[in-house]
Amino acid sequence: MGRPKKALISRSATLKAALKIIDEEGLEKLSIRRLGVALNVQGISLYHHFKDKDEILVAVCELALSNVRTPDAGHTEWRDWLLANAIKFHRALRVHPNLIPVLMRRHPLRIGMKEHNATAGLLAVQGVPPEAIMPLLETLEELALGSANYESAADKDEHSDTWKEHYPNLYHLSRRTLLSRDEVFELVARATIDAIMTAISRPAPRDDAVTGGPATKLAAPPAESGTNEEVLARPARRGRRSPDRSVSDAPTH
Repeated sequence: MGRPKKALISRSATLKAALKIIDEEGLEKLSIRRLGVALNVQGISLYHHFKDKDEILVAVCELALSNVRTPDAGHTEWRDWLLANAIKFHRALRVHPNLIPVLMRRHPLRIGMKEHNATAGLLAVQGVPPEAIMPLLETLEELALGSANYESAADKDEHSDTWKEHYPNLYHLSRRTLLSRDEVFELVARATIDAIMTAISRPAPRDDAVTGGPATKLAAPPAESGTNEEVLARPARRGRRSPDRSVSDAPTH
């Protein structure tokens, strides 16, 4: 279908209306026709800005995550801004839980991939070992999506008033929780970063520990040189514990 030559409604207004429908009525209620009704225009008018519904969904997700940004410069310690972005991502998911199914398809839909790519590049510039970057990015994203999805499902429990009678232990313990959901997420995200960096920096097993033979002294690895892209494309150093997947096996970001 060709795109109309003249826009009857702005792209920004379209995305805000689409996000409102998804938040208030549910993801399944969003359609070109429903969006046209909300904007008081014919649905075909929306094709001036978007080629199809998927393109609208991608842009809506990027609007909802507009506060999650890679810093412009490397003046902030990487652990601080990476943790802050994970927290912002988690909060955005909690505000817009109906977008979680779309964001679970972030890779094939290419949602926010340029921003994700910039994040990976800045981590490399700030000295994060290349073999640690994908585990950090993927695990923090999985943690946020899983946590927000669980919280959304719990909040939609229509029979929570029966807990006191049927599950008294859980009921009383839930009322004695001192940490908020945001506090728990921050604690776990921080621990995740520390755990991954500890695992990556752990030296490779000695020869005698594996084969029973004498240990072989490994020479110190040479300093990394070259462009960011060249450094990131190299295989993991032998002196480090390799992640489960190499960069070349990871999904394109």
